[in-house]
Amino acid sequence: MYSLPMALGDEAEDRVVAVMKRFGYTGTDARAYIALLRQNPATGYELAARGGVPRSAVYGVLKRLENAGIVNALGAKPARYVPLPPARLVEHLEGRFKRDIEAFREAVSKVAGPEVETNTWTVTGYDALLAEAERLIDGAQESVVCSIWRQESTRLSATLQRASDRGVAVTLFSFTALPEAVGEVLTYAIDEGDLEAHWSRRLIAVVDQTQLLVGATDGTQRDRAVISDETVLVDMAIANLVLDITLLGERRGIETSAVVARLTQRLAPIERFIDEA
Repeated sequence: MYSLPMALGDEAEDRVVAVMKRFGYTGTDARAYIALLRQNPATGYELAARGGVPRSAVYGVLKRLENAGIVNALGAKPARYVPLPPARLVEHLEGRFKRDIEAFREAVSKVAGPEVETNTWTVTGYDALLAEAERLIDGAQESVVCSIWRQESTRLSATLQRASDRGVAVTLFSFTALPEAVGEVLTYAIDEGDLEAHWSRRLIAVVDQTQLLVGATDGTQRDRAVISDETVLVDMAIANLVLDITLLGERRGIETSAVVARLTQRLAPIERFIDEA
């Protein structure tokens, strides 16, 4: 048998519940699974007594979880239940997700009309925005450059680390401190709380100098982001990043010419044109 440490905080538990709900389970399903992780094997009566699941619903919930393959009943009268270990549950969900995606791809291909290429679109909601950022970064082949706040740097750290591990050049600019950040970090190291009193959080990510995500990241469902591979928008984002990085270098005495050179290699050589004029 195994158990989940009782020290698991409310925040972590809420994250487990939120993710399981996105996979189609109810909040009660998720809390019953967590209760079993904390202490197992357990009867339905014991689960209800610990307060995680209403007594009137507990056996229906356990039957639903048993049918889904993520709890198992031992013996009978009364049955005692054990949960699928977390690592096995992850494998179970990954397999189900892949099968569902394949089924969707096959079905939707039969009903879709002629494909229209969309170069710019929007997403709404903080989690959806970060999911798009992860998708873009996971697809990076050469470079990722971000203007980012501490909270989003933390949320995207694993994705940025994967990019760095496969040889992608990762550069992060921030006005806030970015502890243990990945790649080359250029930051003013201002306290995030101080900045939030004056500015809204935002994220700019340029991938391979060909794709862009820019949006608000205040952590609400009202957050919106634009994703685009339109050259004019990507170049405008790069110009914004170059300006911020150049000013940082001047204000803090940091050498930023190498970063700026990498960012501007696709842009017109304005400095040379001015010198030659």
